[in-house]
Amino acid sequence: MSPIKSGTSPAHKWLYIVLSMLGVMIAMYLGDMDTFTRVAVTSVFNITNEVYDDDKSVLAAGERVLTMDQLAKYDGSEGSPGLYLAMLGVVYDVSREKEYYSLGGGYNFFAGKDASRAFVTGQFDEFGLVDDLSGLHSADYIELEEWANFYEMDHVRVGVVEGAFYNKKAEVTQHWKDLQSWIEEAKDERGKHDMEKQMFPPCNVEWTRAEGSRFWCTARSGGVGRDWVGVPRQLFYQARQPRCACVRDRGPPYTNPGAVSDTGDLDSPHVKEYQGCHSRARECKVKEEEELGR
Repeated sequence: MSPIKSGTSPAHKWLYIVLSMLGVMIAMYLGDMDTFTRVAVTSVFNITNEVYDDDKSVLAAGERVLTMDQLAKYDGSEGSPGLYLAMLGVVYDVSREKEYYSLGGGYNFFAGKDASRAFVTGQFDEFGLVDDLSGLHSADYIELEEWANFYEMDHVRVGVVEGAFYNKKAEVTQHWKDLQSWIEEAKDERGKHDMEKQMFPPCNVEWTRAEGSRFWCTARSGGVGRDWVGVPRQLFYQARQPRCACVRDRGPPYTNPGAVSDTGDLDSPHVKEYQGCHSRARECKVKEEEELGR
């Protein structure tokens, strides 16, 4: 029996369909990142609301709701009933680490309060030791989730504090829901950046006053290991500064792996050749005035 030709078996056809769908999705967010982000985040936010619109208490057996005043008593000072802190509204017992959190410890300013914002801003005064998380940088929300996971894994939960994230019935607040949305937006942004970096890895770059900028590509430039080298191109996206990217110049496009093209991603509308640089050169030298002129 003769072997089945590539592309004629049902398995091959399904593979091409799946790869093509993946390519379309990649092209969607690379072509219109803002729209893609809004669609993705809206979907996650709606799911979150469906889960928490019932206003159910999040307390487990033995846990309780503390007011801010009650939590403030657990600051580790003399006569204090214990040593607690809150992270994203969840109260944890940190008494086993009193050398850090009690009076005189390096992290005492976290004790007896929910100072979640200061964990990522480093602002340890009365204006920074707060539970309001609006307006942070994207990466800060991911870091906050990591801090929350740290306390959840390594410390005993006491309950929740009535404040920004939970009400007096231990039901989640709008600020808590907003936080979930901000975290998902941050993860989506990170995911887009990672995928863009795989498709268009950064070039190696060096600059001298005499020679200007030199851009070149290797199989590991930009810290992205791959089985191709690519050629230097300017990468453009709306409302962002252009950067040098190594663009694949052989095989089908990244966004359409089933295509018969053999020019890689050179035809992407987001890339442009450097002036005076051969279209297939692995290295380009650009004077500063030439860069500024584009």
